Formats: sequence, structure tokens, C-alpha cells
Amino acid sequence: MVKKKKKAKKPPIKYWLVELTLTSGDVRMFYVKARNQFEANEKADDYASLAENKKLFDAVTNKFRLLP
Repeated sequence: MVKKKKKAKKPPIKYWLVELTLTSGDVRMFYVKARNQFEANEKADDYASLAENKKLFDAVTNKFRLLP
């Protein structure tokens, strides 16, 4: 009898809704692909520098949209 090694199960990747509030009062909402909310918040911190430039931010975050 041959035993197979069990692979460690990773949690599924989900899309998390992230909201950034700028000092100007503008709110940017977008989805981030991550395994958990902690990773989603870390990725959102990377997008924070782009948030001030609306055109650049929209170009980067328009890759994924949820259907209504």
C-alpha cells in the first residue's frame, strides 16, 4: 500500500473590498485579491500612494469589476 503525502491546504483566494479615505475627504473603493483581510489591507497600503492621482489610480484599479 502506497501512502500519498497530503498537500497543505491553503485558504481560497477571495476579493476583498477596500476603502481608502484621502486627506482631501475623497473616498476610493476597490477590490483586492488576497487570501485574508490582513493581506488585503497590506496590498491596499501599496495602492495608497497611487490614490492621490485619480487617473493613475483608475487605470490600475479598473482591471477587475464585480457585476451588479
